[in-house]
Amino acid sequence: MHLHHRPRGNRAMDLYFSYLSTYSQKVLLGLYEKNVPFTAHMVDLTDLEDREAYRKLYPFGKVPLLVRDDGRMIPESTIILEYIDATFEQGPVLIPRDAELGRRTRFMDRMCDLYLNDPVVSLIFESWKPESERDQTLISNSSERIGTMYRFMDDQLAKGGYLAGDTFTMADCAVMPVLFYANSFAPFGAFDNIYRYWEEVSQRPSFMRVKKEAEPYVNAVMGERGQ
Repeated sequence: MHLHHRPRGNRAMDLYFSYLSTYSQKVLLGLYEKNVPFTAHMVDLTDLEDREAYRKLYPFGKVPLLVRDDGRMIPESTIILEYIDATFEQGPVLIPRDAELGRRTRFMDRMCDLYLNDPVVSLIFESWKPESERDQTLISNSSERIGTMYRFMDDQLAKGGYLAGDTFTMADCAVMPVLFYANSFAPFGAFDNIYRYWEEVSQRPSFMRVKKEAEPYVNAVMGERGQ
């Protein structure tokens, strides 16, 4: 099993992840914001042997995956962050305790996953294909969905602050990794409020740390694909 292992702090929990995965980056942002110790296990999604070894641990083969110290597995990025937020008091509250703000945070988190992350990933994958083999209908539909989400986000951010309100939340953990990729394939510079938000939030230590750690892996894959 060639999963890359890097210890972080005490061995309270294990996180299986890939820096190429926006959902993994989403969880890393939350962990760093709350300063939660964990042991990191990087899964090389580009390596067949690594993927098969990981499937023996988690048959669905998706990252991220959190394994508690009692061995219980917690999959899916949103569920992981809900667990982290409920278990560890330090750092910002990722899901506000106020019922309305909590619903808004979960709503924006879901919107980012469905209407921004998914179409951005589709654009990336299509860009890796020879131009003659690209699905132009998928590209058009994905671009339209991204544009709709950009307009929605820009309106939400018109009052300043963060994506779901006045404080940094799980919704921001969800959107920032996607914007990191999206700006190369669907630039958002024409959306003043999104651009302001990106410029501010990208300076948070948690995001700067994730970006610094992820860039070598992202650049290597993009370089191989001629991006």
